[in-house]
Amino acid sequence: MYKVFIDNSIIEFLDSSEELPLRRYDFVYNSLENDLTKLLDQFDFSTSNYCLLVVYEDFELALNQVFQNYEFMDAAGGIVKSKLRYLFIERHGMWDIPKGKLDMHEQPWEAAIREIEEECGIVGPTIDHLIGITFHTYSYMGRLTIKKNWWYALNYTGSLEVTPQEEESITQAIWIEKNEWGMIRENTYDSIQEVLDMAKEW
Repeated sequence: MYKVFIDNSIIEFLDSSEELPLRRYDFVYNSLENDLTKLLDQFDFSTSNYCLLVVYEDFELALNQVFQNYEFMDAAGGIVKSKLRYLFIERHGMWDIPKGKLDMHEQPWEAAIREIEEECGIVGPTIDHLIGITFHTYSYMGRLTIKKNWWYALNYTGSLEVTPQEEESITQAIWIEKNEWGMIRENTYDSIQEVLDMAKEW
């Protein structure tokens, strides 16, 4: 299954109607005629927590058709744990997780570590496991883009002193406890909420 986050809305792509979740969705779509842009024009995504479910029998063919007008970008980041505290950043007035675009020939796990070090000024986080992958649409340099983000759980044993990267619009980086994740959820993106849900057992 693929999930694409659009503002406060989610589009889920499944490869079988037999995998339909029990919770209610607003629409089921199974035509190859429209690309993603036309598909989105049919719905009002201004309402938060809107969810559109898309079911295709020929999954790969359908995705190629749906995404034909989009550029793809690979990025990686993650949640860093130091003992019982977790690292988050504030960027553009929203809570976020350190992340960034993969450099050429770079592996996702390498990018996740590099971006966390660069954005927060810490050194030496280590990969624990892959939390999951999300897809997020947005406009980048005038192009419609789908960002594929690899999200990792990382451990860190160094100093908790952080240095937010102001040139990347990061206004602060903080360590918080697990019971404070609600503060992050109140002012973050749906894709980050998804990562928090995937990491809740970690």
